[in-house]
Amino acid sequence: MLSDVSLGEYISVPRFYAGADVFLTGGTGFMGKVLIEKLLRSCPDVGRIFVLMRSKRGKTPQTRVQDLTNNPLFEKLKRLNPSALSKLVPMYGDCMQLRLGMSLEDIQRLRNVSVVFHLAASVRFDDPLKDAILTNVLSTRELFELCLGMKALRAVVHVSTAYSNPEQTQVDERLYPAKADWRKMLDCALKFDTQILDILTDKVTDFAPNTYTFSKGLAEQVCRDYESQLPLVIFRPSIVVNTIEEPLVGWIDNLNGPSGMLLGAGTGIVRTDLMPTGNRANTIPADISIKALLLAAWRRGTTKHTPSQNHLPVYNSAVEHEHSWQFDKMIDCGKANMTKLCFSRLLWVPGGSTTTWRVKYYLMVLLLHILPAMLVDTLCWVCGKRPFLMKIQRKVFLAQASLRYFVYHQWNFETERFRSLRNGLQGDDIAAFSWHLTEERIDQFYYDCWMGVRRYLLNDPDESLPQANRKMRRLKLADRVVKAIFYALLAYWLWKSALLQSFETQLVRLGNR
Repeated sequence: MLSDVSLGEYISVPRFYAGADVFLTGGTGFMGKVLIEKLLRSCPDVGRIFVLMRSKRGKTPQTRVQDLTNNPLFEKLKRLNPSALSKLVPMYGDCMQLRLGMSLEDIQRLRNVSVVFHLAASVRFDDPLKDAILTNVLSTRELFELCLGMKALRAVVHVSTAYSNPEQTQVDERLYPAKADWRKMLDCALKFDTQILDILTDKVTDFAPNTYTFSKGLAEQVCRDYESQLPLVIFRPSIVVNTIEEPLVGWIDNLNGPSGMLLGAGTGIVRTDLMPTGNRANTIPADISIKALLLAAWRRGTTKHTPSQNHLPVYNSAVEHEHSWQFDKMIDCGKANMTKLCFSRLLWVPGGSTTTWRVKYYLMVLLLHILPAMLVDTLCWVCGKRPFLMKIQRKVFLAQASLRYFVYHQWNFETERFRSLRNGLQGDDIAAFSWHLTEERIDQFYYDCWMGVRRYLLNDPDESLPQANRKMRRLKLADRVVKAIFYALLAYWLWKSALLQSFETQLVRLGNR
C-alpha cells in the first residue's frame, strides 16, 4: 500500500493552487466545466488555466471559451469574480493526434505548468475500437510525454472510470493486472484502419462490455508505466450525475445515464425498458466528484511518499451502497414528478413500465415505441414536415442496449482512500471542499435532478410550469379519448368476430341438415 507522509505545515487548498498554472484536457466536457468553475471560484489566486480544445463547427478555441463561460454554471462566478475568466487560455489541439495536435510554440507555453488534469475521453460505448484507443490511450501517452518537460510539475491526475475493470464486482482502490498490452494495442490502432480493428473487437475485448471500458483499462496501464517519472494519480468516478449543491443545484448538460432516462420518460418518448428494478446504480454528484478531484491533486502535491512498490494513488470516486440510486425508487420518483413538474415539450402523456421478461420487452417496444413512431412520422410526411420520431426511437433502443450490461450488473467500490481526502481538511477548506451525504439529501436529490433536467437540458423556466400543467391536462384528456376509442374498436372487432363465427356455425348446421 501507499504510505503518505505530510510535508510539514498544513497547506490550504487555495494556497496550493495559488500562482500555479494548470493544464486541462476535456475542459469543454461535463466534468471539465464543473472543474474550471470550481477552481476559479474557490481558488481565486490560481495561475493560468490552459484548456486544450479543438476548433469545432467553424468555431475557434477562443470562441469556444466564450461559449463555455456563457453557460448558466458560471453565473455565480461572474457575480463574485468576473475577472477570473480572463485566466482561461485556450490551446488548440486534438487528443487523437500525436503531441495532442499541439504546436511547438504552445507546448513551450506549458513548461511552467504545476498541475495537470486529464479528463478528455470518449465516453460513447459504441465507438469503433480504433477511435476509442486513439482517444483514451494515445491521448494519455502523449499527455504524459508532454508532462515530462514540465519542470514545475507537482501533480498529474488521470481521470479514469470506476468501470475500467468491469469483470471485478469488488473494485478496490488499486491497479489491476493488465488484460492486454497497451503498447501493442496502440500500435494496431495507429497502423490499421477502422474496418480491420472492428473485426478484432470481439476477440480482444471479450471480457469488457464495450470499447470504452476496455480502452480506459488500457489507459490505466499507461499510468503504471509512467508512475516512476511523474507525480501521478488515478481518479475513477462512477456514474457522474447532476450537481447536488454548487454552484447550481441540479445542474446538468448531457444526456448520459439517468438524465437521459428522465428526459425520455418525461417527454413521453420512452415508455418501456428491460430493467431489474431492484438493482442499484452507483451515481456521484458532479460537484462532489470535482471537489475530490481537486483534493486528489492537492494531496499528491503536498505529500511526500516513502519508498515502496506502489507510488500511484488510486481513488474510487463513488458513493456507499446505501447512497446509490435504486432503480425502482428512481422510477417512482420520476412518475411522481412527471405530472406535477411536467415538461413544456411533451410528445404524449408520460407513462409505461419496465420488465425483466425479454419477450414482453420487445413486444412493448413494438407497440409503444415503433408503431407510434411510424404513425407520427407518417403524419409528418403527409403534412410536409420532416419525420423525426423513428430516428429518436432508434437511438433510444441502441442506448438502452448499450447500458444493459451496467443495469444488470452491480459493483461494490472501495472508497476508503476517496473518503479520506476530506478528513485532513482544516479551516475554510472544510466548507469549500468537504462533502457529506445523508438519506434525506439523496431523497431531495431525486427531485433536484428532475428539475435540473427541466431547467438546463430543456431550458424550461420554472415560470412555465402552469402552462406545462395545462398542456398535460389536455394530453391526459386526449390520452383517455384515444384509449377509449381503441378499446371500443377492439371490443367491436371481437364482438363482430364472435357474431361472424356464430353466423358461420349456423350456416354449417343448416348445411348439415
